[in-house]
Amino acid sequence: MDFQGFQHSIPLLVFLVFTIAFAILSLLSYKKLATLPFYSKAGLAVLRFSALMLLLVLVLNPYFFSKNEVKTNPKILVLADNSESMGITKGDYRGSEDIRLVLNQLQNRYTEEIDKEYFTIGAESRQISYLDSLLFNETETNLTNAISQIQELEDQFDAAIIVSDGIITYGKNPVIQASNLTLPVYTIATGDTSLVRDITIRNIITNNSGYTDTRHQVDAEIYHKGFNTFEFPVQLYNSNGEILETQNIVFKAEEEVVTASFNIELEEPGIQQFRIQIPPQDDEWSIENNTSDFSIDVTDSKIRILDVAFEIHPDVKTVRTILQSDQNIELEVLTWMGGNRFIENEIPALNEMDLIIVHGLPNNTFNPSLLSNLDQKPVLYFHLPGSSAIRNNSFSSIELLENQSYQIFNINLIPKVKKTDHPVMELPEISFENLPPLRSSLELSNPAINTTTLFTSSYQGIDSKNPVILVNESGTRRIGNVTAWNWYKMYQSNDESERNFVNTLISNLAAWVSNDPDDRLLKISPSKTVFNVTEPIKLNADLKNESGELENEGLIEITVQNPDGNNNSYTMKNTGNGVYGLEIPTLSPGHYNFSATARKGDRVIDTQSGEFLIEDSNAELINTVRDDDLLLNISTQTGGKFFTYDDLSLFWETLENDNLLTKKTEIVESYTFPVRSFYWFLIVLVLLGTEWMIRKYYSLP
Repeated sequence: MDFQGFQHSIPLLVFLVFTIAFAILSLLSYKKLATLPFYSKAGLAVLRFSALMLLLVLVLNPYFFSKNEVKTNPKILVLADNSESMGITKGDYRGSEDIRLVLNQLQNRYTEEIDKEYFTIGAESRQISYLDSLLFNETETNLTNAISQIQELEDQFDAAIIVSDGIITYGKNPVIQASNLTLPVYTIATGDTSLVRDITIRNIITNNSGYTDTRHQVDAEIYHKGFNTFEFPVQLYNSNGEILETQNIVFKAEEEVVTASFNIELEEPGIQQFRIQIPPQDDEWSIENNTSDFSIDVTDSKIRILDVAFEIHPDVKTVRTILQSDQNIELEVLTWMGGNRFIENEIPALNEMDLIIVHGLPNNTFNPSLLSNLDQKPVLYFHLPGSSAIRNNSFSSIELLENQSYQIFNINLIPKVKKTDHPVMELPEISFENLPPLRSSLELSNPAINTTTLFTSSYQGIDSKNPVILVNESGTRRIGNVTAWNWYKMYQSNDESERNFVNTLISNLAAWVSNDPDDRLLKISPSKTVFNVTEPIKLNADLKNESGELENEGLIEITVQNPDGNNNSYTMKNTGNGVYGLEIPTLSPGHYNFSATARKGDRVIDTQSGEFLIEDSNAELINTVRDDDLLLNISTQTGGKFFTYDDLSLFWETLENDNLLTKKTEIVESYTFPVRSFYWFLIVLVLLGTEWMIRKYYSLP
């Protein structure tokens, strides 16, 4: 241990002055006591001087540095797949029986030589204490999350082990992300690679929302393998178990995907639950993947939208095409020709519209009375290049920003609001850096009161903080502004994720702006209308008092009614700023209703009700063929090795050859601060106490 200095340094001269002062003080304290022997006076003076000097040194906070070599165990991160497909018995694979043999070996071997930490692989990656706690009941496998977990902890570990069948049911392919890891990943493949005769409902394609008195299309993708040409029925059931429609599907090849299309008459509002089912076939491997449930959130009527274009631009067609593809929207269009003329001649009544969409602005030759009451209707306004410099005071009520520049630049989107903070932001995952650039001005300012910026822009990689998408809610009217254009490039992209993104963005904007603002004192809703059986149910609430102020001292009681009619009661947690939350543990499948009562003292502020669905999932049963190639690529990309569950004879030998079973020598550097130790102050007390006892012995005051 080497002395490094003092944290509170003082000049040497000052230190010498204190030293001399303490010495003189100690000597003068006992010099005049002639009755004391010389050695006693000297001893008392030394005790006092030592205590004072030790206190002075501690006040200056000296510190020491030491460097030691220590032997440490290697650290390995173990991630085990906890999904349903891991427990399937198939071929020579005995399901959970075989996987537990592998996990027990990983947990119980080399417990003294290796420090291990365990995580699960499922919809999310979570830490667990023991591998034998796994139940293999998760309904999703997201290997990308598992790789992200390794990436987050890679500086703390020497290697990682992944135990999985490699079957992905959610998320992106993890191989590219794994190539960025700096530690080796050893993969152990579990499951069976044999093909079986099976029919599976692979995917249900439909809108999650619909409107009463409309026909709602549902497409079911049916996959089969191993059967020769044959015909079989596909049945559509309602929540009461009644068959609504039956279609006969013909397979013409030994392996094929065909689509069964249904049209459902939506009659009642609320969350409606349906099931598509295929009767079991002879010699079929599994019938559990022959059914698939889905739900439709049905509201009372369609949204009526008027789309007015004052400029010809590809974005106009893009927006109209997206809206026309939604069977829940009734779209009418107007295309300006100059003056007071529109191609469509007749102008619909604005008071019958739920939303007015405006593309660009007209010049002053246009008579604004043709679109009367525009300042009282929900409006979604899209800036366009030709009209970006137009000033038309008649349309000022739809603009949330002032344009201070005529210059146009290429920009990129930057999200400013989290997905959970605004309904418009419930968008597919996308890499914003790779989106086609948009065009906009960089000098838009002075947003209206109560305006929320959802997206800003970056210019040449720098955040310009310039709003691109804004929404405003005032009274009973909502407004949205989109200040950039060239969205059509995303819509026409070869990248499906870009097309999905712009489709969802336009649809979300139209849906949010067209809805009336919610002026309830208690606003409560589930985080989503349909939950999976393996995930907790989350309810969120905002509470205001009768004066419209955020209420932080309220009590919100929740009653949840299960499908059998039984009730359970809960109390929401107050998280501050008028926000309340509740997380209910996993529930069995079915339709649940809930009611909420907000109180303050004995006063009821507001009551609300709602509903949600719990759905089972067969995603883990659709594909049961172990993906060795994916697991091999992960291990190869990271410098690890690939093994199968039934051939682990060389597993531990491989880890030993890779120096993962050998203790490592590490240099541990440490700093010692005596002022943080009680013992040095104990020495001071001993010195002063000894002095006091000697003084008492000689009867000194």
